[in-house]
Amino acid sequence: MENPMKEKNPDVYNPTLRHYLAVFPLFVLVRLLQFTVRLETSDDGARKMSAPEKLVGVAWHSRIFFLSMCKYYYRDKIPMNGLVSASRDGAYLCAFFRLMKIGAVRGSHKRRGAHAVMELVESVKNGADVFITPDGPRGPANRAKEGFLLVAKESGARILALKITPTRCWRIGKAWDKFIIPKPFSTARVETLEFKNHAELERAAAERGTTPAKLVEDFLNSDNID
Repeated sequence: MENPMKEKNPDVYNPTLRHYLAVFPLFVLVRLLQFTVRLETSDDGARKMSAPEKLVGVAWHSRIFFLSMCKYYYRDKIPMNGLVSASRDGAYLCAFFRLMKIGAVRGSHKRRGAHAVMELVESVKNGADVFITPDGPRGPANRAKEGFLLVAKESGARILALKITPTRCWRIGKAWDKFIIPKPFSTARVETLEFKNHAELERAAAERGTTPAKLVEDFLNSDNID
């Protein structure tokens, strides 16, 4: 007989048909809106985003809308995984990610953290990109936690921070991160900060008298829109 407590408190809440049906209208609306929004970057930024080497990508949680666009624009043939909370609410986001052709590794720093890191490292070693929002899943907003550094160190992947600045957008004021939704027919500027590996990021941070996480945090916050 299965343990009833295990059913009520599973380690991971996986998406069911109910979750897919709930998020499908949102998926359609998001894709329609994405078709009207244009991404802009420099030639160097496009080269870094298109390079085939394995990648740990970093952007703020409020910019999640744009991450799948970056995949479609620059890395369409490379699998992409994101970190999603193992909670009940995370099951909806997991379903949404899968509709967007993004895989989901379940966990956070409070729940399944170590196991999630191992899964992320393994997915990079198997050829997938990993994108992490270092202030997620619940903040504090625009403050980088260090989990992405461990994934990069253990996987040997390059680190690519994406500073995404929309020209016109709405902000969801009640959301902890004031989530960004671009307005139709607007543009988002993507700037990049790349390190070939964790060691190179460590050296750059030491030269500036800061920590690796703070160096990346300061870059992501330099758009001054938050």
